[in-house]
Amino acid sequence: MKLLIADDHELYRDALVMLIMQHFTDYSCTEATSFDELIQRMQSEQDWSAFIVDLHMPGLDFVDGIKQIKQRFPDIPLIVITSSDNPEDTQSAMAAGALGYILKSMKNEEIIQALSLILNHGISIHPTLPKNPTHQEAFDFTPRQQEVLAMMSNGASNKRIALDMGLSESTVKIHVRAILNTLQVSNRTEAVLKAKHYLDTQKKPHH
Repeated sequence: MKLLIADDHELYRDALVMLIMQHFTDYSCTEATSFDELIQRMQSEQDWSAFIVDLHMPGLDFVDGIKQIKQRFPDIPLIVITSSDNPEDTQSAMAAGALGYILKSMKNEEIIQALSLILNHGISIHPTLPKNPTHQEAFDFTPRQQEVLAMMSNGASNKRIALDMGLSESTVKIHVRAILNTLQVSNRTEAVLKAKHYLDTQKKPHH
């Protein structure tokens, strides 16, 4: 299985390749440094599993770039990875055909979680990073949901949560669905991102 990673920042590109190779041992990585090189490499080889593309690179406007890639390779997932947290960039990238939108500011484990959901399950990821919660912002979780939420934030699967808590997987899914609704997010990764802020806030004493 092959990934094509395009980013004009050499240090970040090398770090991302290293991170992926550590956690996705079945994948090999090919690198590109511009949209032109990205297109060349796409066409010179076959059997790509996914494209991971920096939003702003030399050679082409990113919206046009994504559209070109999706026209040529409509069935291959395209994942944007970027330092831009501008909601308009997110919407433009997803509208152009990106399946995932990952921020470079995310922690390594969050990037791996997001990539895993996209690569293994084809789940669309476009996290909306919440603002720091204020004293007025609180979520009404039951004690059991708080436990599930904490385990989700540590990367535990529904099966692992069920085993550790002595619950059925279907019961865990009900708790997860309730947590998503309470956090007002559409998928597990968004919930984890938002929950981390929530859980961190719970640990800090209020003055």
